[in-house]
Amino acid sequence: MVIVETKYLAAWELSGLTDTSFTIAAGARYEEVRQADGKLKQVLVVPVRLSNGKVKDWIPNETTKKKLLSKYGNDTDKWVGKKETFIVMKQNVRGELKDVLYLA
Repeated sequence: MVIVETKYLAAWELSGLTDTSFTIAAGARYEEVRQADGKLKQVLVVPVRLSNGKVKDWIPNETTKKKLLSKYGNDTDKWVGKKETFIVMKQNVRGELKDVLYLA
């Protein structure tokens, strides 16, 4: 059997969880990822531990990144151990309605 996983946390991965809380597992880092238009972009990657114990890398959107910065400051090492909860909302992404992760 092969279990397929995504490199970064996707909203659909929370669908089986009744508890969508998470803990920031390590300091964030920047990575270069290829966007849908083929261009490379630097994104913030935050390792999180989900309520089921699984650790995944999460790329917060700009709205969520601003919320994290306002709550915890810009030193991501100080974010480690902070608990938050995800909510999944529909958002228009490049003309398509998709599930997107936000902080509750």
